[in-house]
Amino acid sequence: MTEAVQTAPAARRVPANLRVTALHIWYFPAALSVFLVAVAQFNFLVFHTLAELFSIIVCFILFALAWHTHRFSRDHFLLYLACGMFWIGALDLAHTLSYKGMGLLPVNEANTATQVWVATRCLQALLLLTAPLMASRNTDKMVLFLAFGLIAALTMLWVASGHFPDAFIEGQGLTALKIYSEYVIMAILAGALALIWKQRAAIAPDALPFLLVAIVFAIGTELAFTFYIDVYGFSNLVGHILKLFSFWAIFQAVAVASLIRPYQALDASNRAKDDFLASMSHDLRTPLNSILGFSDMMRSQMFGPLGHAKYGDYVANIHASGTHLLGLVNDILDLSKLESGQYELNRQDLDPRALAEEVVRSLAPAIAAKEMDVSVTCDATLDRVSADERAMVQLLNNLVSNAVKFTPDQGRVGVAWSKRPDGAVLLQVSDTGPGIPADQLKRLGKPYVQVDPYVAQKGTGLGLFIARRIAELHGAKLRINSKPGQGTTVTVIFPPQE
Repeated sequence: MTEAVQTAPAARRVPANLRVTALHIWYFPAALSVFLVAVAQFNFLVFHTLAELFSIIVCFILFALAWHTHRFSRDHFLLYLACGMFWIGALDLAHTLSYKGMGLLPVNEANTATQVWVATRCLQALLLLTAPLMASRNTDKMVLFLAFGLIAALTMLWVASGHFPDAFIEGQGLTALKIYSEYVIMAILAGALALIWKQRAAIAPDALPFLLVAIVFAIGTELAFTFYIDVYGFSNLVGHILKLFSFWAIFQAVAVASLIRPYQALDASNRAKDDFLASMSHDLRTPLNSILGFSDMMRSQMFGPLGHAKYGDYVANIHASGTHLLGLVNDILDLSKLESGQYELNRQDLDPRALAEEVVRSLAPAIAAKEMDVSVTCDATLDRVSADERAMVQLLNNLVSNAVKFTPDQGRVGVAWSKRPDGAVLLQVSDTGPGIPADQLKRLGKPYVQVDPYVAQKGTGLGLFIARRIAELHGAKLRINSKPGQGTTVTVIFPPQE
């Protein structure tokens, strides 16, 4: 059993929109088939080329999907199938280019293309037959890819050498070998159908129905190719339409199991996380606010002295720790809202100077403790900014508190609002701190990233990231300019105000 199956039992319920019976899944191949049949009425060679190219492209795409998602899905069955289908697509390309009338290869007769077809369909049938046996084998994917490539190369060499038996004779039609080969291929496909069903517990339940349907279509394809006398005939047309549906079903098996279902599971997990954070928001904030409220009353000795002087120090520590913890909780909850798209803005006209001054006042104790000079300036022509008040206070608080935190004692921090000639509004928060090395600037603004590892205990590393996301919600861009020893300036550029 694959690792993916071990963590996701085969008996799980498949969502209705991912089931093989969901009509929307078949709209595209049905519409394409109608188009191709119409094309065949005017030019069968163009029909054949387009139909084969669809199957070839599907092979290459499903290979890319399974190859690049394998380290997440750990689905060895689909990886084995996709590695083989890549080379099936390559052989089908050779079949298409050698088809009668193409004139792209030195050969220009129906026999060669039919020989390649027989060999390719036989390899595809064997691939489907052996794939269930590989579900529990963790084979190196590069080894699989190269092994199938070697088999495909030897197959083409066999045909090109002239030793492959004739499959089509001009004027007579299919040879007995070709017809009996199709029956053998159908028998192998029937065996693959039975084996896949028997080994269904080891196959992703999302993919299983599509694989079964793909094999049924493949059997129908081979049956249609036992009748034609003319390579441009009706049964040839029917066979290619059935092949189109077969390859589409295999593609859906890989796409659903390797791409669509994992993303849906991740989305469901994120929604559950968001619901959990929303529900615990009140449960966390209520006791924290109580701790802060009561410790503040004790710190101010509202009802008289506490007694020993040490108690005052302990209460101050409790209040500081509670304030710090509440800030961490708020950051995490705000991050969850931003990531889930639940952070809604209520725009209104705000006084930019008043916003900045309010934030600076709230940080007064930290500013006073470090004896810092913090200034607020605003262009006389800028009397309003259209924004969400709560969000702007949070953005300013994150930027200014970062500047205060990382600037040494007696340093300077400036908050400046200005308006460019084009109407854009600039918010700049600058400091005289140590600055940031150029190789670290790109990391800033990512969640949980802190440039200075020695201040990790002072926050979550979310402040700048949240500020950037709030700016983006307002249609603004956040830029950081900094050099070691020359301080840092964070600029938020808001679009022109209406």
